[in-house]
Amino acid sequence: MYKLASALLLLALLVAPVARAADLSTTWRDPSVTKTNFSKVVVAFISKDADLRRRVEGGLARRIPRSVAANTIVPDGELTDREAVKARLLANAIDGAIVVRLVDLKRETVVSQGESWYVGVPTYWDTWDTNWMTVNTASYVYENKVVTADIILYSVATAKPVWVGRLKATNPKFLKGLLDDLVKAGAKELRKQKLI
Repeated sequence: MYKLASALLLLALLVAPVARAADLSTTWRDPSVTKTNFSKVVVAFISKDADLRRRVEGGLARRIPRSVAANTIVPDGELTDREAVKARLLANAIDGAIVVRLVDLKRETVVSQGESWYVGVPTYWDTWDTNWMTVNTASYVYENKVVTADIILYSVATAKPVWVGRLKATNPKFLKGLLDDLVKAGAKELRKQKLI
């Protein structure tokens, strides 16, 4: 199921018509947390595609201060073992976690109706006749791909989320570009809110 979803996402990203910048908005923030002092943050991308997971986590970890890719700490075979993951994070002094997950991929069909107007024949006397012609401009239909992803900041000590942001992108050309936008916008927002 995850491989199919990843494959569909990659296909959609490759054939998308026109890209629009990704929009990131804060969807939730723990009101009791005003500032965090994470000394080491693990970055995780939720995907069963191990190669994609490695590439994304590595790219994200390079852009976020004091962070490390989850795949360098937790081997693929231990991902589903909660206790093993906890032990690995504690052994590596991880106190914060940023989790990125793809939430949705939708296809929206956009229909643009053309314009119509009436044109008479060129002379004044012909306008009294019923020889009016209808002129139509072309209508067109295209499909937008809308990708939604979440970026969540957790406190490892409490296992509770501190901040959640949602990114929406229309017709992203490449998965890497979409994730880069997510990280840049997410890191900027987290810095602005003094959370990283």
